[in-house]
Amino acid sequence: MKNKYNLAKEASELRRHLGYDDHSRVDVFNLINKIEPLTLVFYPMGERISGMCLKGSEDVLIAINSSMTHGRQRFSMAHELYHYYYEDMDTMICALDIGESSLVERNANTFASFFLAPPAALSTAIKEMKKAKLLLNLADVIKLEQYFGMSRQAMLIRLVDEGELSLENTASMRSNIISQALLLGYDDALYRPLPKEKARMTYGRYIKSAEELLDRGLISDGKYEELLLEAFRHDLVYGLEERSELLD
Repeated sequence: MKNKYNLAKEASELRRHLGYDDHSRVDVFNLINKIEPLTLVFYPMGERISGMCLKGSEDVLIAINSSMTHGRQRFSMAHELYHYYYEDMDTMICALDIGESSLVERNANTFASFFLAPPAALSTAIKEMKKAKLLLNLADVIKLEQYFGMSRQAMLIRLVDEGELSLENTASMRSNIISQALLLGYDDALYRPLPKEKARMTYGRYIKSAEELLDRGLISDGKYEELLLEAFRHDLVYGLEERSELLD
């Protein structure tokens, strides 16, 4: 297993490569616009798989389980980016359990935590919170997970690992997660899955490639729409039809 210093260094390097410093919040799904070969698919995968990464010679497919909460999806996206950039294996199918024992998966999980919440940014936030107290409380944990866009589980694991909380401290923080956040005035989107209409969606290289083929006259309008429908992009097909009607 790689040591934490090297994983934090890799996470920081990738953030900079993709245009982020070590203090800003990463819009991790918007990275499809910065990673040219990437196709991103959201699909409900059941209760055991969090995501997968499939690498070809010129393209890469990352699939995220849309049945998970938004915070967990963000973590899984960062996890799969590790497999894409730092692992040689062409195919990785990843378990939902963050505590997965595989060394490769543990490296990817640690990387994902550092990628979403860089050590310097997390340390600064914690120091500010502890100015008037010795220990972090539930409100602090919620504020941190909301800022960095991480699930409760991922944030608690990180804070225990950093020595900021003990396992005993976290016991009462692992239930009633949504109601706790709502009572403090936060939106609950981080703790819920994607809405039904977005649970099956494709973004990135695949969509751009279909558009390029159409523009070059290599496929018909019908084939173009077929490709979009196969990628769960009914919104684009029907949107195109609506625009056509308006032009007529």
